[in-house]
Amino acid sequence: SSGINAEYGEKSLTEDLRVAFAKITVPERVFQGHTVDEWYPLSGKLGVEAEGSINLIISYTTMPMMTVPYQRIHYPYVQAAPAQFYTPVVPPPVVIRDQDIDTIKDMFPDVDKEVIRTVLESKRGNVEGAVADLLQMTGDQAAPPTLPSQPTPPAP
Repeated sequence: SSGINAEYGEKSLTEDLRVAFAKITVPERVFQGHTVDEWYPLSGKLGVEAEGSINLIISYTTMPMMTVPYQRIHYPYVQAAPAQFYTPVVPPPVVIRDQDIDTIKDMFPDVDKEVIRTVLESKRGNVEGAVADLLQMTGDQAAPPTLPSQPTPPAP
């Protein structure tokens, strides 16, 4: 199955951040020569399919192979560098703990748990970073809430 991963950012002169995303399976009728003009929902920090939508017009056309008459081209001798292989470093999967979600939910009772989970995933499990992002999202100008530390033992 063919698909498209779309990401959209609004900044033009600085680093783009992912604002919203959608995973779209290209309809089979596109490969049969039809053009598809549809709106697709976007997901992001506000939740699944809660970031608005994007209109995509998708078409597919096969192009004939162009043949070029054979020409002998002389290239000056250049010694090639040895082949180098790139092995991508894949970060370990992020584990989002229910305890972290509950802690943040206590600080932001009006924010849906799935939104909290999404923000935590975008911060790779960093609770402090997620709290800072949620403060921005909710427009809360107050000082950030303090995260609970280890419980204090009861006084004797």
